[in-house]
Amino acid sequence: MLEMPELWVSKLVPDFPNGDRISLHHLLTHSSGISNINDFPDYDRFSRFPHTPAQLVALFGDKPLEFEPGTDYSYSNSNYNLLAYIIERVSGMPYGEFLRKSIFEPLGMNSTGHHGDARALIPNQASGYAPAGVSGLENAPYLDWSVKTGNGSLYSTVDDLYKFDRAFYGDRLLNPGSLAKMFVESGNKNSYGWFVRQRFGRRVVASNGRSPGFTSSLERFMDDNVCIIVLSNLYISTPIAADLAAIVFEEPYTNPADIRPVLLPLQAAAVLLGRYRFGDDFSRPGVIVTIRRQEGDMLLDWGGGFTSPLVPLSETTFIDRNFWATVSFARDPDGKITQLRWNYGKDYVAERIVED
Repeated sequence: MLEMPELWVSKLVPDFPNGDRISLHHLLTHSSGISNINDFPDYDRFSRFPHTPAQLVALFGDKPLEFEPGTDYSYSNSNYNLLAYIIERVSGMPYGEFLRKSIFEPLGMNSTGHHGDARALIPNQASGYAPAGVSGLENAPYLDWSVKTGNGSLYSTVDDLYKFDRAFYGDRLLNPGSLAKMFVESGNKNSYGWFVRQRFGRRVVASNGRSPGFTSSLERFMDDNVCIIVLSNLYISTPIAADLAAIVFEEPYTNPADIRPVLLPLQAAAVLLGRYRFGDDFSRPGVIVTIRRQEGDMLLDWGGGFTSPLVPLSETTFIDRNFWATVSFARDPDGKITQLRWNYGKDYVAERIVED
């Protein structure tokens, strides 16, 4: 049975900077202040090569904290890289072996594992794809999955993940006290690896992931004994999971047949171009995005070389192909475009930046 003790990192990794100020609770709840390794300028380069957990921790351990531990929230994959390293230090086993012996084998999850060695053959492994323009596909960028050890390096199947879901009913994974601590409503904050929120007036515990070529979504309506699992080798799992849940609970859902692309006149596209700033409630608080055109397509440019092709459904409504989110634009009383609204389960508003 796993426990979640309140311990300082310095007790487990004595040489980790600021370890006497950061607890396991801070790591598990993204309140440590450790900078996100995925946001480093050279992440795209070093993520193509194998890394041990110790090597990953060395990449961010000496970076300044973004805030005093425990005083704020900022999603950071580095937290879970460090947790994986701590597991290795405490257990004396490689991360993947520990998970296999402690969780996967006891639960009968025989098609689940840690993809820590790019040379290893994984039976029936799917290839990942990424959108190309408004209708095409291309191979997803290469990633050595060891760089995501602790935060996104696992492979699995729907059947195995359902076994994982079943294990939470009882004490096969965690004792009741730990479960109560983990499944506290957190809204848009990831706590202990889960988002705990309300949907359709029901409590839902959700975990979703996204990496090059793949997305996954697991939503547990615990009080209703309902579990929705979607795995995708294209970036569309979360909206599908939401619609499946809506069908189960007889709520409105999106019919794919209603999503019909239209031709966007050049004049209509021109008024949307520009920069927009998201608020503090977004996953990347204050991030500035750009709407631009490229070879006739509309793009949502997130910066750092990452763009989302936009599929026009009307002159002001689009589908973001990378997330299958709805992008819409709002006008003021004079008809000027003032806001971008990115809906991914809820609306996130980005105000238009007025250029000089």
